[in-house]
Amino acid sequence: MKLFKKIAIIGVGLIGGSIGLAVKKKRLAGEVVGVSRRESSRKKALKFKAVDTATLDFEKGIQDADLVILAVPVGNILSLARKAVKHMKKGAILTDVGSSKENIVPEAEKVAGKKANFIGSHPMAGSDKRSVMNASHGIFNNAPLILTKTKYTDPRSLRKLKTFWRMLGCRVFIISPEKHDKLASLASYLPHVVSFMLALSQTKDSVRFAAGSLKDTTRVASSDPELWKGIFLLSGRRVLDSIGTFTKNLKLLEKAIKRKDEKSVKKFLEKAKKIRDSIKT
Repeated sequence: MKLFKKIAIIGVGLIGGSIGLAVKKKRLAGEVVGVSRRESSRKKALKFKAVDTATLDFEKGIQDADLVILAVPVGNILSLARKAVKHMKKGAILTDVGSSKENIVPEAEKVAGKKANFIGSHPMAGSDKRSVMNASHGIFNNAPLILTKTKYTDPRSLRKLKTFWRMLGCRVFIISPEKHDKLASLASYLPHVVSFMLALSQTKDSVRFAAGSLKDTTRVASSDPELWKGIFLLSGRRVLDSIGTFTKNLKLLEKAIKRKDEKSVKKFLEKAKKIRDSIKT
């Protein structure tokens, strides 16, 4: 079932490449075009068959596209949105896949104006790996996907984008940009903060004895530092809120251990286990 005649993906890396592979596998578009900045990236997008065609020509790539996807770091979304809208056809849908929304969506909606319909997307899927060579058409299977809705959101475009992500395998949730960042700060930002800090807390000697627990809990510390630097700084207030929540719980556990309060320590661990066991995998 073809939802779009042409989809343009700006940035064919892990997520952009995975979108292209999934769209092609499910035949959701007549044509999938990748837009890259570098020739090496353009060649990789074609080599790994993430797109039908790939170009360095920004204008040519998005011309006549029904859906334009900005699969780029959060710090580049607004500048590329401004550039894209100039060349998009009237009524086309513009979306992103960034992890931050409340500082991006209002500005992107202004940029889109009456020419394009901007809706923020955030697939809660990915990997600590980078590049289109690690892309997979199955990365979105059963993954939570958040779409942002504001008073300016075009209902028809929202319905179509919701259908698009569902057909890629996502579980779609529609919430405000502000609620997105509040929830993402706990479900996404904080796990990365903790993983980075846990890795930093190791010594050369302790790493020698690393087993499954350390490897599992520091996996996302291998994520792209440039990408996460942008998210932490753009969503600074939300990141700090989540760190505050974590620190509060850590201090309570610390006090219970100092008091040798067996009952409280066990209660902490049981509550944590219950929450972890409730997470869908």
